[in-house]
Amino acid sequence: MDTRTDTSAASASSVAPSRRGLSSFALKIAAIVGMTLNHACYLFYPHLPVEARCVLFGVGGLTFPIMAFLLVEGYRRTSSVERYAGRMLVFALVAQVPYGLFLAHNLNVLFTLSIGLAILHARDRMRNRAKFWLFAAALTAASALCDWGVIGPLMILMMQEIPERRQRIVLPLLVPILGTGLPALSDYTASFDPALLPFALYPLVGCTTAIPLLLAYNGSRGRPMKWFFYAYYPLHILALGLAKGVLLGEWGPGL
Repeated sequence: MDTRTDTSAASASSVAPSRRGLSSFALKIAAIVGMTLNHACYLFYPHLPVEARCVLFGVGGLTFPIMAFLLVEGYRRTSSVERYAGRMLVFALVAQVPYGLFLAHNLNVLFTLSIGLAILHARDRMRNRAKFWLFAAALTAASALCDWGVIGPLMILMMQEIPERRQRIVLPLLVPILGTGLPALSDYTASFDPALLPFALYPLVGCTTAIPLLLAYNGSRGRPMKWFFYAYYPLHILALGLAKGVLLGEWGPGL
């Protein structure tokens, strides 16, 4: 039995397209704004006042929850998982060049999303549940090499597995809020070192802000500009990295 058909039908009935609320296009714009501010903060971190770091990281924290949610929605609606996955992997490989040069030495978030997509596909194709969970655990462990680490695939799977619409948004976002936000806040309150506060606000403010945005999703697509969103990821990293190099003479990763 193809369980993906069942979950797709359930999704379509639970979020019927409406003019009220936010389309997937609007959510992608919010994710792009947050992502750009977050990466700008990483690259220019030593040169920014702590207040700016708090704002940029706080807004930046809403990006991945939106990306994870839209991945699940895209998986439920796509006519070809293979083409969807192939497109994402191509841009993940392209983006890794500027990402590795200017941001960090781990794998970029498109690899995290690709792992999540592979887990969703395996969930609906592997009849042996024990083998599926072993496969999912192995891929989740591999995501430790990627941006957002093991939390990323875990959130994606929760967004697919949890049937109730509100819960499948709120509960996955509690993972970074409670798992990384509260420990980071505890570190800050233990020393009141202002340098630690932005890292607490990233999940606490960002992920919390993402909740009402995702709850406002109306099931509509909005403007079809998927290639723009894919291309924007590597291009904005390249632009920010070059700007940092030209303006400050610093060409390596931030932080």
